[in-house]
Amino acid sequence: MPLVSLTRQNDYALPALRVAVGELLAPLGGMKRFVKAGDRVVLKLNLVCPTRGNLVAYTQAEIFQVVAEMVLDCGGKVVAGDSPGAGSAAKVAKIAGIAPLAEALGVPIIEFTGKEIFSARRVFRQLTLARELLEADAVVNLPRLKTHGQMMLTAAVKNLFGAVIGTEKFAWHYRAGADYAMFARMLYEIERAVAPRLTILDAIVAMDGNGPTAGSAQPLGFLAAGEDSTAIDATMMKILGRAPEDLYTVQAATAAGDTAWQNVELRGVENLADLKPTRWRWSPTQTLAMIPPRLWRYLPFVTEEKFRRWTALYPQIVAGKCVRCGKCLTVCSVGALAFNGADVAVNQNKCIRCYCCHELCPHHALELRGGWLSRWLRRLNWLWQKI
Repeated sequence: MPLVSLTRQNDYALPALRVAVGELLAPLGGMKRFVKAGDRVVLKLNLVCPTRGNLVAYTQAEIFQVVAEMVLDCGGKVVAGDSPGAGSAAKVAKIAGIAPLAEALGVPIIEFTGKEIFSARRVFRQLTLARELLEADAVVNLPRLKTHGQMMLTAAVKNLFGAVIGTEKFAWHYRAGADYAMFARMLYEIERAVAPRLTILDAIVAMDGNGPTAGSAQPLGFLAAGEDSTAIDATMMKILGRAPEDLYTVQAATAAGDTAWQNVELRGVENLADLKPTRWRWSPTQTLAMIPPRLWRYLPFVTEEKFRRWTALYPQIVAGKCVRCGKCLTVCSVGALAFNGADVAVNQNKCIRCYCCHELCPHHALELRGGWLSRWLRRLNWLWQKI
């Protein structure tokens, strides 16, 4: 029975945050249970890409500081890092305000560049992952709760996609990105390969709406921690008012025979309704996820795949924001974007709806837009949620 610890915390003031993280880890045995003297510990940050003016996209600097201090106090040898989809870990850590704190603590910020072939008798027989994570004595996963256009949420499991080295992320989006269930299964197997010893999830200030880089700051006022990544993600879904089974990575865990998330033991805040936000905006791409599967039997003339195509959202350039830097063209694994005079054109027939261009655009110059049916369904869903 996996244990998920929850504690309330409303801001990042260091004295109170240190107390809150201590209380969070107490039911799990404290940091000393996960880190022994001499352990090589990697703090897996969320440094998704350089993005302008939206620090909620990253692991919070104060969270990093408090956790790094605790690991150092246990005698661990600490490094912190990620493999951003664009830019370098050092550059993004500087933008996020983590770099000066790391320097003061003597914690190196590393780029995941080592490569290790992970083989297993699973769906994905070979995954090229960061040796720095696979060879660590302990990995401490530090995600922030955010919406995600493709996977619905980026939390404990999705944050470990950073184990895939830099530009190889785009290749995996091409191979598995068109099938969301397959992509989620890959994420689950990456999580199993990295096997983080501890996850501390930040929902003091989360990101809703157009996550994981262009959404809005949403204060939720709590922290979560545990050893089972899927159990943490399932708990987040319940807090946000959705069934855990709606989350693709939870579906992937279940398909792999991992159903431990169904029997989570809560500590700290045991009534999840107390943490439910009064307002939470999912990504606009999740229109279909809001429709109960049982309704499909009333639409025998329409296949689910047809309906997905008709209601799909595609990236579109926002007038006045695009500076023609070409980053979106670089990250698109299927060549669905191209310069067309002064603009960037999107070929919807090629687009596999992985939304990498939207996620990694440093200027937030891409929006996800759909046709009339998609807009109508979102309004209908809004009305349904109100009722």
